[in-house]
Amino acid sequence: MPFRDQQRVHQAINYVLENIAAPLSVAEVAAQVHLSEFHFHRIFKRITNEPFNQFVRRKRLEKAFHSLVRYNQPSITQVSECCGFSSPANFSKAFQAYFGFSASQHRQGALGIDSKNGKLFSKYGKEISPALLYNGSLSEQESDDIKAKIKRTEVVSLPETHYCVIASTQGYEIEGVLEAWNGIQQWLAFHHIEVEAGRNAGFCFDNTWLTPNQVCRYESAYAIDDIEWAKQTGICTRTLPAGRYLLIEYAGKMSNIQSFYLWLLSEYFPTTRLTITYEYVVERYLEVDYEEDIFHLEVLIKVL
Repeated sequence: MPFRDQQRVHQAINYVLENIAAPLSVAEVAAQVHLSEFHFHRIFKRITNEPFNQFVRRKRLEKAFHSLVRYNQPSITQVSECCGFSSPANFSKAFQAYFGFSASQHRQGALGIDSKNGKLFSKYGKEISPALLYNGSLSEQESDDIKAKIKRTEVVSLPETHYCVIASTQGYEIEGVLEAWNGIQQWLAFHHIEVEAGRNAGFCFDNTWLTPNQVCRYESAYAIDDIEWAKQTGICTRTLPAGRYLLIEYAGKMSNIQSFYLWLLSEYFPTTRLTITYEYVVERYLEVDYEEDIFHLEVLIKVL
C-alpha cells in the first residue's frame, strides 16, 4: 500500500473526526486531501473497507451511541447536534433504523429488545442489545478474573507525544494488525532506528461490539521525537495530545482482551464520574507474545 494513499486517507479520517458535528461532503473532504472525488472514493474504500459516506454515518451513530450513556448525560438534542445530525427528529430516525432500537431505549439500558430489524444487523449480521455494553454479559467469575489481571487504575497527566503510524487495511483482524506492525518495523529498519522498549503503541478507534472487525480502524504506532522529519519520509503521523488520561494496566492473555474491554465498558465506565471522550483508545505495549498468549499493556483513554 503506497504511503501517499495511506497519508491521504489518514488525513481524511482525521478531518472527519475533527469536524463530525459539521455537514461533510465527499467533494469537501476530497479537496482537503487534494484528490478528485473519483480517486478519493476508490482509495478510501480500498484502505478502510467501506465507502466514505457509510464511514461518516457510522462514526456519527457510534459516537451518539456512547454519548447517550455518559455519566453527565447530554440531552438527545445535544447528542444530535454534536454528532452532525440536522435535527433531533432526523437523529432519532437514523439511530432507530441503524441499531434496531431507539435512542431513549438505549439510554435506559432496555433489556430484551430485538435489534435484528436494524441496518447494522441486516448489513453485517451484528445483533446488539442496548443493555449489553452497559449491563454486561460477563459472569461474576469472568468479571473477577478480569479484575485480578488489572495491575493499576489511575488518572495520569501525559505530555504531548508524537507517533509514526501505519493502519491495518483489515481492521482488527489479526492478519491486518500483524501486517501493519510489519510495515512499522520495515520503516524503522529502513531509517536505521533502533527499537526501544516502551515506544510501541496501538490506536484503536472502534468498538468491536458495534463495528465489524474488518472496518474497525487500528493503527500500529511507534513514538518518535521529530515529527516533522517523520512526515518528510512519507509515513503517517499522529500526535497524542497532552492532558489527563485514564490509565489501566492489564496483564493477561491476548485471547481474553475482548472480555477485558467488555468489563471496561459494562462495569467500569458506567460507575466512573470521569467524562470519557471516546475518541480512541491507546494501547501501550509492555510485553506481547503471540505464541505464549501473553498480553501486558497500558490502556489510555482521554478524560475531561
